Amino acid sequence: MCRESDERGFALVAAVFGLVIIAALVTGAFFAARQEMSVGRSSQGFQRAFGAAEAGLNNTIVQWNSGSWNALAVGDSAAVSGTLPSNTGSYAGAVRRLNNELFVIRSVGQDPTGATQRTLAALARLQLIQMDFNAALTTRGSVRIGGSSFIDGVDQNPTGWSCPSGTLDTLAGITTRDSTLISTSGCSGLTCLRGDPKIDQDPTINDSTFFKFGDLDWDELVAMATKSYPAGEVGPLQPTAVGDATTCTTATLDNWGNPYLTSPPLGCLNYFPIIYVNGNLKLTGGYGQGILLVSGDLDVQGGFEFYGPVIIRGSLKTSGTGGHFNGGLMAANVDLETSSVLGDAVVTYSSCAIARALQFNAPGRLLAQRSWAELF
Repeated sequence: MCRESDERGFALVAAVFGLVIIAALVTGAFFAARQEMSVGRSSQGFQRAFGAAEAGLNNTIVQWNSGSWNALAVGDSAAVSGTLPSNTGSYAGAVRRLNNELFVIRSVGQDPTGATQRTLAALARLQLIQMDFNAALTTRGSVRIGGSSFIDGVDQNPTGWSCPSGTLDTLAGITTRDSTLISTSGCSGLTCLRGDPKIDQDPTINDSTFFKFGDLDWDELVAMATKSYPAGEVGPLQPTAVGDATTCTTATLDNWGNPYLTSPPLGCLNYFPIIYVNGNLKLTGGYGQGILLVSGDLDVQGGFEFYGPVIIRGSLKTSGTGGHFNGGLMAANVDLETSSVLGDAVVTYSSCAIARALQFNAPGRLLAQRSWAELF
């Protein structure tokens, strides 16, 4: 007779073993899912940090602080930082000047948790504004000069300014499309003009002479204006600063910078605003520097003094104590009115004043090719 096999307990062992196998599979799957989730979160944080660093580069270019960064000495740097909308990250870094035109921007981006960082660097250059002055005064319409006024095409450096060394140019006193449209009053023998020649006739003068500035046009330059005024009267103008007079209060509407190196506030020495007036402008005294754009006529009285280029869509009128312009002046005469430089007005060509105003207002732009790289 066969003896029965003793199989009691086998089913329990098999069940336990099966449960162990299933638990191991579940644990492995859970571990893998956790790892995948962690990798996903890390990848998400990695990408957010990269996006924050990239936003730092772009924001730095868009918000280029020409008044401060364009004045940096070679090798000096300025800090930049910001927080992205909806708490999607932040960035911090610096803008460092490499030479007269090149800068390097370093941006360290962080994800919202602060656990991940990415660092990007980019090369930027100044997009220099080009203005071609061929005379102290350029016009394409009628001009009346005389009185005690003086228009000087001999290049002169403003007193005390650190201008480039070299031979100064001598331009024409007036360049116009038709020299027969110039009339004089009390200026016998053109004694109120100096230059080589005193009057230059250029029949090629057209709209682009007055409203095209290298890669920029009038509208683009107006869009860069740091101060805007409606038509009307402005003045007297005077720079203002706070504290120890080293922090220029650029938000003050009637602060157009300080061209006088020996006079306070010294904080406004490197402030060269782009000023735009939408209509006719009457100036009644004071002083400033930068780029002045007037969409209508410019009427100057009260001894106003300005350093830098002046572009007028309409005509120029000076009377009485007039004004003193150091740089270059263009009157497009689009309304065909007669410009008049009378009274004690002085227009002096200064390549240094023009260059400084253009240099300090040049926006930063990323290089067209291979402008950025990631740093590890």
